[in-house]
Amino acid sequence: MFADEKCRYQYDPNKTLLEWTAFKFTEKTGVKGTFKQIKVKKTKQANNILDAVKDLSFEISADSVDSYNPDRDMKIKNLFFGSIQKSGTIKGSFQKISGTDSGNATLSLQFGKKSADFPVTFKIIDNQLEVSGTIDVLALGLANGLQKLNEACLELHKGKDGVSKLWPTVDVKVVSKFEPICK
Repeated sequence: MFADEKCRYQYDPNKTLLEWTAFKFTEKTGVKGTFKQIKVKKTKQANNILDAVKDLSFEISADSVDSYNPDRDMKIKNLFFGSIQKSGTIKGSFQKISGTDSGNATLSLQFGKKSADFPVTFKIIDNQLEVSGTIDVLALGLANGLQKLNEACLELHKGKDGVSKLWPTVDVKVVSKFEPICK
């Protein structure tokens, strides 16, 4: 790039990965997954990555859950998310963003009639934005769904101690690569 060259950044859904990690067993073993249908709105070209995404909102189809196990996916859709509504949409946005190359923000989520805010951290390295945090599904009204899922998978969720456990916390991570558009 030349010294007088101006670059702008824009979100690209094809260069973005959302990963969640749920936990089972008393020893808290992770089960990873993603969602296949995510709509991101209100992105724009901006002089820096944070300005390009600061007003964005998103919608995730709960039916598009992908834990890399079709049998498990059906149980998550029908028992966990289905405990609130048959085909649900998770809506969200980021609020209270503080920092430049790294910092904190609030992830605001809504599912069904429940809304909750969760703290997240972010960092930007080599034009890549990484956001991570932990959500508590109980805050989104999914206690009944968590119980139904654990009952249906009672034997599968037993750890070394013989206790069937499904944790209410889920780690989330979003990684998005931004290519500079320079003129």
